[in-house]
Amino acid sequence: MKFNILTLIFFLKTSSIYCFWGRNQNDLVLVEQWNKLDFDFPTQELRDEAIAQGLFVAENAFPIDVDVDYADVIDDTRIFVTIPRFSTGIPITLGYLTISNNDVLIKAYPDYSWHSSHGDDCDGITSVLRIAIDECRQMYVLDTGKIGDTQKCPPQLLIFNLVDNSLVRRYKFPDSQYVGASLFVTPVVDVSDPPPTGTCSNAKVYIADVTGFSLIVYDTLTDTSWKIQNNLFYPYPNFGTFTIDGVSFDLMDGILGLALSPNTSPYERFLYFHSLASGVESSVPLSVINNPSTFESNPNAEPRAFVEIGSRGIQTAAQAMDRNGNLYFVLMDPLALVCWDSSTTYSEENIKILVENDETLQFASGLKIIEDCNGVEELWVMTIRLQKIWTGTLNFDETNFRIQALEVQQLLGRNGRCSGRPLRSSPFQPFSFLFK
Repeated sequence: MKFNILTLIFFLKTSSIYCFWGRNQNDLVLVEQWNKLDFDFPTQELRDEAIAQGLFVAENAFPIDVDVDYADVIDDTRIFVTIPRFSTGIPITLGYLTISNNDVLIKAYPDYSWHSSHGDDCDGITSVLRIAIDECRQMYVLDTGKIGDTQKCPPQLLIFNLVDNSLVRRYKFPDSQYVGASLFVTPVVDVSDPPPTGTCSNAKVYIADVTGFSLIVYDTLTDTSWKIQNNLFYPYPNFGTFTIDGVSFDLMDGILGLALSPNTSPYERFLYFHSLASGVESSVPLSVINNPSTFESNPNAEPRAFVEIGSRGIQTAAQAMDRNGNLYFVLMDPLALVCWDSSTTYSEENIKILVENDETLQFASGLKIIEDCNGVEELWVMTIRLQKIWTGTLNFDETNFRIQALEVQQLLGRNGRCSGRPLRSSPFQPFSFLFK
């Protein structure tokens, strides 16, 4: 049975959704799922042409990220997804979900002409892994410029006004800030002048270069960027083998997961980060990385400001932090959505399991904390069977990609703090009270 996506968002706003789906407490709500992706072309002729030219090969397309633009009118609310061009045959790399003949398709954003050159026009969109939407309904689109391993265009950041779908800004990164192996994969945005008094014109965008092992900071106010390097951005060899649902593969990816601590003045704010091939979390003060002069002549400056804060003992990918300082991410083993209260030590004892599901949480490639029109925080997650994609064993008769969501309060309870079963319990020490 199919449901209109926007109607489903309405259901998410009401308590009846939980009864409607027959959910157990803390289960995520399934928004949409696919065996394989399909796209909404402007015309049947363009669809047929793309198939004939090998520009649309459904089996090559898989999603990575999800984000939601909550509009004042529910019918204008959109769920965005990214489909990076890791190979040819991807007709649209950024789109939003739409309904056609009771099927959920992906419609190109802002329109098909931005995608149709497949990298031949560098003023279009070449390949997008992840996006971010700010408080002013501006979408930051991180375009890698790559199709497969070929750098068709310079990596660029596009900022769109989601109210009228106009391009607000285009920034092409200088040659000095990326290398042949670079892949710009994750943007997180920190707005210094949010509404209602601000216009989101003063923002920093923090960008992970997963295979160039660097962090790029872009300043919208000065329209400049700078490159930062640190040893903690590299993959950890002992975590280069991934096993998900019994399938193993090797991937030596560096810095990928980024999250910003909340703005709780007067406290210092941090960027939390980790490499995909790692079992640890690290952080750096924003006051350090926001200063371009520090890194102008030496991208490796201030090495000791970047600190490993603790171990979780297993890999994770995307992550996000809520307004109360709870960090959310999905582990590879167990396959579980977990949280960590950033006021506590980062450790396996303080990482709490919220939802565990071997089928629906196999790899969280995209994860967001999104605020709806009423200021309610929601967790949205895109999960994919990366292990089967990587090993070429996807079965298109099975569900391979899912979008799931739930209000944060439903996950945590009314006190808003991370709680639940710990990932690992502290070792039992008999009679330890005698030595205190």
